[in-house]
Amino acid sequence: MATVTAFILVGKAGQKQSGIIPTHYIMLYESEQPSLSLHRIDDNKEIIRIRPTIEKLVDNIYLLIYTFVSKAVIYLDKNMIEKGIHKIFNEQKRELSYEKIMECLETDDLKVVFNIFTGSTLLNQIERIKDYPNDYEITITKFKKEYNYQKDRIQYDEFKENPA
Repeated sequence: MATVTAFILVGKAGQKQSGIIPTHYIMLYESEQPSLSLHRIDDNKEIIRIRPTIEKLVDNIYLLIYTFVSKAVIYLDKNMIEKGIHKIFNEQKRELSYEKIMECLETDDLKVVFNIFTGSTLLNQIERIKDYPNDYEITITKFKKEYNYQKDRIQYDEFKENPA
């Protein structure tokens, strides 16, 4: 069973208290092969699920945001079958370069909040997140209390640095 290793909020920056006014969220599932699942917050419906490449995980996240949230290039019919969505997504992906996506995101009022959990592949790609021009926040684990099944006891951890 795949584990969620990151929860990513997408929306606009809050004007007075900072924070975010979210419209969508992305979940990163990791097991043998990672997958990204994009959802709308208003109805909690999954828009698309893709299998990204590990090397370009951050770029794939922003491709999802650009294609299905920011520019709304594709207006999805709620009855559209999953196979059709993947075909359209792949056609869009072939036409866009990540540099072009960065250029377009410079003018968008977009904020992305990355909640990255212990053991996530994204922990090794934080520098790539910083390359994108939009507003962002990155949260990582500082304290962790978890039952360790192998040792049959509760384990407490405090992380001083990046818990990769």
